[in-house]
Amino acid sequence: MFDNFTIISGNNPKLGNITKFRNLGLLLLLSVSNLLQWEKVTSAPIHDNKTDQGDVSLKDLFDHAITLSQTSNDLTREMRTLLFSHGFSTKMFTKFILDFLKDKKYMIKTLNSCHTFSLNTPETVEEARNISFEDFLKMILSIVHSWNNPLHHLVTELGGMKGTPDAILSRTKSIETLNNLLLETIMMILSKVHPGLEKNETYPVWTDLASLQADDEERHFFALYKLFYCVHVDTYTIDLYLKYLRCLLVNGDICYSVEF
Repeated sequence: MFDNFTIISGNNPKLGNITKFRNLGLLLLLSVSNLLQWEKVTSAPIHDNKTDQGDVSLKDLFDHAITLSQTSNDLTREMRTLLFSHGFSTKMFTKFILDFLKDKKYMIKTLNSCHTFSLNTPETVEEARNISFEDFLKMILSIVHSWNNPLHHLVTELGGMKGTPDAILSRTKSIETLNNLLLETIMMILSKVHPGLEKNETYPVWTDLASLQADDEERHFFALYKLFYCVHVDTYTIDLYLKYLRCLLVNGDICYSVEF
Protein backbone atom coordinates (compact mmCIF):
# COMPACT_ATOMS: atom_id res chain seq x y z
CA MET A 1 0.00 0.00 0.00
CA PHE A 2 1.33 3.46 -0.87
CA ASP A 3 1.55 6.10 1.82
CA ASN A 4 -0.50 9.25 1.24
CA PHE A 5 2.43 11.44 0.22
CA THR A 6 3.68 8.96 -2.37
CA ILE A 7 0.20 8.55 -3.83
CA ILE A 8 -0.42 12.25 -4.30
CA SER A 9 3.04 13.51 -5.17
CA GLY A 10 4.58 10.57 -6.98
CA ASN A 11 3.98 8.70 -10.20
CA ASN A 12 1.06 6.50 -9.19
CA PRO A 13 -2.44 7.97 -9.66
CA LYS A 14 -4.18 5.58 -7.26
CA LEU A 15 -5.55 6.84 -3.95
CA GLY A 16 -5.35 3.55 -2.08
CA ASN A 17 -8.12 3.25 0.50
CA ILE A 18 -8.65 7.01 0.80
CA THR A 19 -11.43 7.19 -1.78
CA LYS A 20 -13.09 5.24 -4.57
CA PHE A 21 -12.74 6.71 -8.03
CA ARG A 22 -11.91 5.55 -11.53
CA ASN A 23 -8.56 3.92 -10.87
CA LEU A 24 -9.88 1.71 -8.10
CA GLY A 25 -11.97 0.06 -10.78
CA LEU A 26 -8.93 -0.14 -13.03
CA LEU A 27 -7.00 -1.96 -10.34
CA LEU A 28 -9.42 -4.84 -10.69
CA LEU A 29 -8.77 -4.95 -14.42
CA LEU A 30 -5.11 -5.65 -13.67
CA SER A 31 -5.86 -9.02 -12.09
CA VAL A 32 -4.33 -11.82 -14.15
CA SER A 33 -7.15 -14.20 -13.27
CA ASN A 34 -9.68 -11.74 -14.60
CA LEU A 35 -7.64 -11.15 -17.72
CA LEU A 36 -8.04 -14.82 -18.52
CA GLN A 37 -11.82 -14.42 -18.36
CA TRP A 38 -11.98 -11.48 -20.77
CA GLU A 39 -12.13 -13.90 -23.68
CA LYS A 40 -15.74 -14.57 -22.67
CA VAL A 41 -16.95 -11.00 -23.08
CA THR A 42 -20.33 -10.96 -24.78
CA SER A 43 -20.29 -8.41 -27.56
CA ALA A 44 -20.64 -8.31 -31.32
CA PRO A 45 -17.78 -10.16 -33.06
CA ILE A 46 -15.00 -7.87 -34.19
CA HIS A 47 -13.19 -8.92 -37.35
CA ASP A 48 -9.67 -7.70 -37.97
CA ASN A 49 -10.18 -7.07 -41.67
CA LYS A 50 -8.33 -4.67 -43.90
CA THR A 51 -10.43 -2.04 -45.63
CA ASP A 52 -10.04 0.72 -48.15
CA GLN A 53 -8.93 3.03 -45.32
CA GLY A 54 -5.28 2.92 -46.26
CA ASP A 55 -5.39 -0.89 -46.04
CA VAL A 56 -4.58 -0.63 -42.32
CA SER A 57 -5.92 -3.45 -40.18
CA LEU A 58 -7.82 -2.88 -36.96
CA LYS A 59 -5.03 -4.63 -35.06
CA ASP A 60 -2.43 -2.27 -36.55
CA LEU A 61 -4.52 0.73 -35.60
CA PHE A 62 -4.79 -0.54 -32.03
CA ASP A 63 -1.05 -1.16 -31.92
CA HIS A 64 -0.45 2.41 -33.07
CA ALA A 65 -2.96 3.81 -30.56
CA ILE A 66 -1.31 1.87 -27.72
CA THR A 67 2.13 3.16 -28.73
CA LEU A 68 0.77 6.70 -28.56
CA SER A 69 -0.99 6.12 -25.24
CA GLN A 70 2.04 4.48 -23.63
CA THR A 71 4.30 7.32 -24.73
CA SER A 72 1.83 9.87 -23.39
CA ASN A 73 1.53 8.00 -20.11
CA ASP A 74 5.32 7.87 -19.76
CA LEU A 75 5.58 11.60 -20.42
CA THR A 76 2.96 12.52 -17.82
CA ARG A 77 4.79 10.34 -15.30
CA GLU A 78 8.03 12.18 -16.08
CA MET A 79 6.19 15.48 -15.73
CA ARG A 80 5.01 14.56 -12.23
CA THR A 81 8.60 13.88 -11.21
CA LEU A 82 9.86 17.12 -12.75
CA LEU A 83 7.16 19.26 -11.18
CA PHE A 84 7.90 17.95 -7.71
CA SER A 85 11.68 18.26 -8.06
CA HIS A 86 12.26 21.43 -10.11
CA GLY A 87 12.64 24.80 -8.42
CA PHE A 88 10.01 26.19 -10.78
CA SER A 89 7.18 24.38 -8.99
CA THR A 90 8.46 22.25 -6.11
CA LYS A 91 7.71 24.81 -3.38
CA MET A 92 4.07 25.27 -4.36
CA PHE A 93 3.44 21.60 -5.15
CA THR A 94 4.90 20.52 -1.81
CA LYS A 95 2.65 23.05 -0.06
CA PHE A 96 -0.42 21.53 -1.72
CA ILE A 97 0.61 18.07 -0.55
CA LEU A 98 1.02 19.27 3.03
CA ASP A 99 -2.39 20.96 2.84
CA PHE A 100 -3.91 17.70 1.62
CA LEU A 101 -2.37 15.71 4.44
CA LYS A 102 -3.87 18.14 6.96
CA ASP A 103 -7.34 17.90 5.45
CA LYS A 104 -8.24 14.54 3.90
CA LYS A 105 -11.76 15.64 2.96
CA TYR A 106 -10.32 18.57 1.00
CA MET A 107 -7.87 16.20 -0.69
CA ILE A 108 -10.60 13.76 -1.71
CA LYS A 109 -12.84 16.54 -3.01
CA THR A 110 -10.01 18.05 -5.07
CA LEU A 111 -8.66 14.84 -6.55
CA ASN A 112 -12.13 13.60 -7.40
CA SER A 113 -12.98 16.76 -9.34
CA CYS A 114 -11.19 16.05 -12.62
CA HIS A 115 -13.56 17.09 -15.41
CA THR A 116 -13.52 13.65 -17.04
CA PHE A 117 -14.74 11.94 -13.87
CA SER A 118 -18.26 12.88 -14.90
CA LEU A 119 -18.07 10.05 -17.43
CA ASN A 120 -19.64 6.75 -16.49
CA THR A 121 -16.60 4.46 -16.51
CA PRO A 122 -16.46 0.86 -15.23
CA GLU A 123 -15.59 0.36 -11.57
CA THR A 124 -15.37 -3.44 -11.69
CA VAL A 125 -14.43 -6.18 -14.11
CA GLU A 126 -18.05 -7.23 -14.33
CA GLU A 127 -19.06 -3.72 -15.39
CA ALA A 128 -16.29 -3.75 -18.00
CA ARG A 129 -17.58 -7.04 -19.40
CA ASN A 130 -21.02 -5.55 -19.86
CA ILE A 131 -19.80 -2.66 -22.01
CA SER A 132 -19.79 -3.33 -25.73
CA PHE A 133 -16.61 -2.96 -27.77
CA GLU A 134 -18.07 0.04 -29.58
CA ASP A 135 -19.22 1.79 -26.39
CA PHE A 136 -15.82 1.24 -24.81
CA LEU A 137 -14.24 2.97 -27.80
CA LYS A 138 -16.69 5.86 -27.48
CA MET A 139 -15.78 6.19 -23.80
CA ILE A 140 -12.08 6.38 -24.66
CA LEU A 141 -12.84 8.89 -27.41
CA SER A 142 -14.72 11.08 -24.92
CA ILE A 143 -11.80 11.11 -22.50
CA VAL A 144 -9.24 11.88 -25.19
CA HIS A 145 -11.41 14.54 -26.84
CA SER A 146 -12.07 16.27 -23.52
CA TRP A 147 -8.34 17.02 -23.16
CA ASN A 148 -8.02 19.01 -26.39
CA ASN A 149 -8.96 22.33 -24.82
CA PRO A 150 -7.16 21.96 -21.45
CA LEU A 151 -3.88 20.86 -23.07
CA HIS A 152 -4.01 23.71 -25.58
CA HIS A 153 -4.41 26.27 -22.80
CA LEU A 154 -1.80 24.52 -20.66
CA VAL A 155 0.81 24.84 -23.40
CA THR A 156 -0.15 28.49 -23.94
CA GLU A 157 0.03 29.39 -20.24
CA LEU A 158 3.29 27.57 -19.59
CA GLY A 159 4.80 29.18 -22.68
CA GLY A 160 3.92 32.62 -21.32
CA MET A 161 5.11 31.99 -17.75
CA LYS A 162 8.43 33.43 -16.68
CA GLY A 163 10.91 30.73 -15.79
CA THR A 164 9.06 27.77 -17.24
CA PRO A 165 11.72 25.05 -17.72
CA ASP A 166 12.20 23.83 -21.28
CA ALA A 167 11.95 20.25 -20.03
CA ILE A 168 8.44 20.87 -18.72
CA LEU A 169 7.22 22.94 -21.67
CA SER A 170 8.57 20.54 -24.31
CA ARG A 171 6.96 17.53 -22.61
CA THR A 172 3.65 19.37 -22.32
CA LYS A 173 3.72 20.17 -26.04
CA SER A 174 4.48 16.53 -26.78
CA ILE A 175 1.56 15.36 -24.64
CA GLU A 176 -0.76 17.73 -26.54
CA THR A 177 0.51 16.42 -29.89
CA LEU A 178 0.14 12.80 -28.79
CA ASN A 179 -3.39 13.47 -27.60
CA ASN A 180 -4.33 14.88 -31.01
CA LEU A 181 -2.77 11.92 -32.82
CA LEU A 182 -4.50 9.48 -30.48
CA LEU A 183 -7.83 11.19 -31.10
CA GLU A 184 -7.41 10.75 -34.85
CA THR A 185 -6.43 7.10 -34.45
CA ILE A 186 -9.37 6.24 -32.21
CA MET A 187 -11.75 7.90 -34.67
CA MET A 188 -10.25 5.71 -37.41
CA ILE A 189 -10.79 2.63 -35.24
CA LEU A 190 -14.39 3.63 -34.57
CA SER A 191 -15.01 4.18 -38.27
CA LYS A 192 -13.92 0.58 -38.90
CA VAL A 193 -15.95 -0.89 -36.04
CA HIS A 194 -19.03 1.16 -36.89
CA PRO A 195 -18.87 2.70 -40.40
CA GLY A 196 -21.04 5.77 -40.75
CA LEU A 197 -21.10 6.44 -37.02
CA GLU A 198 -22.25 9.99 -36.30
CA LYS A 199 -19.81 12.17 -34.39
CA ASN A 200 -20.64 12.70 -30.73
CA GLU A 201 -20.44 16.39 -29.84
CA THR A 202 -21.06 15.90 -26.12
CA TYR A 203 -17.86 15.69 -24.10
CA PRO A 204 -16.86 16.57 -20.53
CA VAL A 205 -16.23 20.30 -20.21
CA TRP A 206 -13.11 21.65 -18.51
CA THR A 207 -13.94 24.71 -16.38
CA ASP A 208 -10.61 25.66 -14.73
CA LEU A 209 -9.32 28.11 -17.32
CA ALA A 210 -9.87 31.16 -15.09
CA SER A 211 -7.81 29.53 -12.32
CA LEU A 212 -5.06 28.57 -14.76
CA GLN A 213 -4.86 32.18 -15.97
CA ALA A 214 -5.15 33.74 -12.50
CA ASP A 215 -2.66 36.40 -11.41
CA ASP A 216 -2.63 34.96 -7.91
CA GLU A 217 0.41 32.67 -7.84
CA GLU A 218 -1.01 30.05 -5.49
CA ARG A 219 -4.30 29.77 -7.37
CA HIS A 220 -2.42 29.56 -10.66
CA PHE A 221 -0.06 26.82 -9.49
CA PHE A 222 -2.89 24.90 -7.87
CA ALA A 223 -4.64 24.83 -11.25
CA LEU A 224 -1.40 23.48 -12.75
CA TYR A 225 -1.14 20.85 -10.03
CA LYS A 226 -4.70 19.66 -10.53
CA LEU A 227 -4.44 19.66 -14.31
CA PHE A 228 -1.23 17.62 -14.34
CA TYR A 229 -2.69 15.22 -11.80
CA CYS A 230 -5.84 14.70 -13.87
CA VAL A 231 -4.06 14.25 -17.19
CA HIS A 232 -1.76 11.72 -15.52
CA VAL A 233 -4.74 9.71 -14.27
CA ASP A 234 -6.43 9.84 -17.67
CA THR A 235 -3.39 8.87 -19.75
CA TYR A 236 -3.00 5.85 -17.48
CA THR A 237 -6.70 5.06 -17.87
CA ILE A 238 -6.69 5.39 -21.65
CA ASP A 239 -3.63 3.20 -22.00
CA LEU A 240 -5.21 0.43 -19.92
CA TYR A 241 -8.57 0.63 -21.72
CA LEU A 242 -6.90 0.38 -25.14
CA LYS A 243 -4.90 -2.66 -24.05
CA TYR A 244 -8.08 -4.22 -22.76
CA LEU A 245 -9.83 -3.72 -26.11
CA ARG A 246 -6.85 -5.00 -28.06
CA CYS A 247 -6.92 -8.08 -25.85
CA LEU A 248 -10.53 -8.64 -26.81
CA LEU A 249 -9.75 -8.06 -30.47
CA VAL A 250 -6.72 -10.28 -31.05
CA ASN A 251 -6.55 -12.35 -27.83
CA GLY A 252 -2.80 -12.22 -28.03
CA ASP A 253 0.02 -12.46 -25.50
CA ILE A 254 -0.88 -9.13 -23.96
CA CYS A 255 -3.87 -10.81 -22.27
CA TYR A 256 -1.49 -12.89 -20.20
CA SER A 257 1.16 -10.26 -19.54
CA VAL A 258 1.76 -9.53 -15.86
CA GLU A 259 2.65 -5.96 -16.77
CA PHE A 260 -0.78 -5.45 -18.34
